Amino acid sequence: MKSSLQIIAIVACVFSLAGNLQAQENSGMVAVLDVAKVFEDNTVFTSRMDAIKQEATSFKAQMEQEQAQIQMEAEPLKDLKPGSPEFNALQAALEQKTAGLRTKAQQTNTDLLSREARIYYDTYQQMQKTVAALATEYNISLIIRFDSQSIDPANRPDVIKGVNRNVVYQKNLDLTSLVISKMGSVSTADAGGNLNQ
Repeated sequence: MKSSLQIIAIVACVFSLAGNLQAQENSGMVAVLDVAKVFEDNTVFTSRMDAIKQEATSFKAQMEQEQAQIQMEAEPLKDLKPGSPEFNALQAALEQKTAGLRTKAQQTNTDLLSREARIYYDTYQQMQKTVAALATEYNISLIIRFDSQSIDPANRPDVIKGVNRNVVYQKNLDLTSLVISKMGSVSTADAGGNLNQ
């Protein structure tokens, strides 16, 4: 006959095993997401980033034009005697303009980088909300970031990057198309509504 301590230990093991099985049933599944592709295929993100790039290109052209203007204004320095009041006055004015131009460039660069960061942040927040909704809808407990790009065997950095990927293999667990569709205001039904895309 078993002692009462042995019976209690057996009962505790049975309850523990039942709890573990129930936790596994409720834990949901795992899926993968190509975050870079979500950003790349998001039209709002790409149009906002294109606007920033266009503004940066336009500003660069403006800066080059202003630098050329300063160089033109510096031409008379060749004909002036170094140390003369006219030379010193013109040199000081040109240095002041150059410093102002440098400050303007730094401020604009900081502003553009800040706005670019905000675009990334806003898009990432939207993606997180979309992913959370899909995870709830499909009982997904874990979504792992992965890279769906093919590896170019002739490109060493690409091969190294591919070898270091966290996800080595996945089968029909890719949420990327569904997330892209949801973020583009397409309903789940219209997007196919399954994880086998």
